[in-house]
Amino acid sequence: QSAQIMMQYLRPIAGVSEETFLPVEEEEEEEGAIPNEIYDTPIEQLDLSVRVFNSLKRTGITKVGEMLDMLERGEETMLAIRNFGEKSLDELKDQLRAKGFLKDEEGETAAV
Repeated sequence: QSAQIMMQYLRPIAGVSEETFLPVEEEEEEEGAIPNEIYDTPIEQLDLSVRVFNSLKRTGITKVGEMLDMLERGEETMLAIRNFGEKSLDELKDQLRAKGFLKDEEGETAAV
């Protein structure tokens, strides 16, 4: 609970609005929910550059599933993150595809 309170205060500083994130419980109840083994994968396993990794970490994104949720809402959601631009987005998508978490340009997740 204390971590959630800190995130509530730090998100505006990181440049991400609260609407960017939806609670995980709501997302997992949907038909096309991301499987838990994919959702819970730490972003450290993506081998991202330091800049991209730090931007995501500062925003509170620590799992692959959180990124996939944001990508499903649109690229603008990711681009709203401070110090996260087009090149960072391209790198992130490339790494997600390379690891099999992202299937195609539309942002659909791979079924594992």
